[in-house]
Amino acid sequence: MTKRPERRCGVGIRGVAMAIDSIVWIALFMGAVSAVGLLTGELQTTSEGIETHLEGGPALGGTALWLGLSILYHTLLEWRWGKTLGKYLVAISVTRPDGSLPSLRGSLARNVLRLIDWLPFLYLVGIVTIAVSETDRRLGDRVGKTIVVRS
Repeated sequence: MTKRPERRCGVGIRGVAMAIDSIVWIALFMGAVSAVGLLTGELQTTSEGIETHLEGGPALGGTALWLGLSILYHTLLEWRWGKTLGKYLVAISVTRPDGSLPSLRGSLARNVLRLIDWLPFLYLVGIVTIAVSETDRRLGDRVGKTIVVRS
């Protein structure tokens, strides 16, 4: 097995960035559910705050909107700046192997495949593919032709 170049990032620091980005995902989830609740009339103001109870199609729509916003968050920030808020705070970034920013197509591909990397539970596929890769790349990195490096 070859030695990893110093700038490439493994599972640990990427996991910390993902944990930070999870806070953004929660905010996006709350926004998506509230938006669907507002459109369907299921958004209610109570003495304890705002509540939304979605079931069936509206719940599926809220989930789809949240997943779309989450993928868009990662795709646009990594394409434009090479990093999300989580990556910025831990000083790592997404690049092409030559060091340039990822293309929009590459960023979109790596982030759509994030859904597979999450399988079956808490990024198990992503963790395993990074751990067994000599280049520390998850499935999305391979398809998107990207790497994650220290900034």
